[in-house]
Amino acid sequence: MKKRTLLFSLVLVLALTALVPAAALAARPQSFYAAGVISGIEDTAVGENAFPAGNSGRWRVVDREITGQLSGDISDGFVLAYKANVELATQAGNLHGTLETGGYSFKVEGKIEPLEMVPTPLGVDLPRLTITGHWSRTGGPGQGDFQAWVVFVPDEYGHVVMIVASSFVMEGKW
Repeated sequence: MKKRTLLFSLVLVLALTALVPAAALAARPQSFYAAGVISGIEDTAVGENAFPAGNSGRWRVVDREITGQLSGDISDGFVLAYKANVELATQAGNLHGTLETGGYSFKVEGKIEPLEMVPTPLGVDLPRLTITGHWSRTGGPGQGDFQAWVVFVPDEYGHVVMIVASSFVMEGKW
């Protein structure tokens, strides 16, 4: 009797396993969306967190931070700590870093577009810095894309004095 019950149980488990695929048992990824503003970009200081990359006209930027506020699936302040290799004249280059917000950590890989001048309602053109890229959640499932831009008033060296307008958007699945 015990053998028959055991055999029946085994056959039932195997049949159910064959009928219900494992993917159906797993949680499906959920859409993720958070949007907000950039409130600050840390200054660079030659010799501290910005160094010439040889004689190439490019600069290595290390340990720079962008701060801001997000709303949506995460509603909290954020800090994007990054390093980049950029062309001095246009600020274009690649960016790698970590975004921390709401108890989550995301690895980010992005591209900094060349600075562009944009008109403002005051009739003065100001520089706009645009960053696009990909994020993946550290220590858990999730990945997607991000887009960020900031229009700012520069000082005589091109550093950010004041942010006039900005946007930071993260979209994906987790």
